[in-house]
Amino acid sequence: MTYTINSRKLQKAVTFSRPGARYVYVDITGGSRPGTLGEQMCKGGCLSRGSTVEYVGDQAGFEQLCRNWWKQYLKG
Repeated sequence: MTYTINSRKLQKAVTFSRPGARYVYVDITGGSRPGTLGEQMCKGGCLSRGSTVEYVGDQAGFEQLCRNWWKQYLKG
């Protein structure tokens, strides 16, 4: 499952993915590291530290989760 947004603040694409059954990743680098999933999303808009974000559900719910996380990330 993937979802991509075009960040006006970073001026590049940001891709969210759930390659397995639960854990969600974000590639903020715009794909500059081929073959990686990006960094693991954690609660509160953090990356790779804290309680990891998990999602099981449909595409619409996944997109909403990603948008909400992105807003928290930008605030931090």
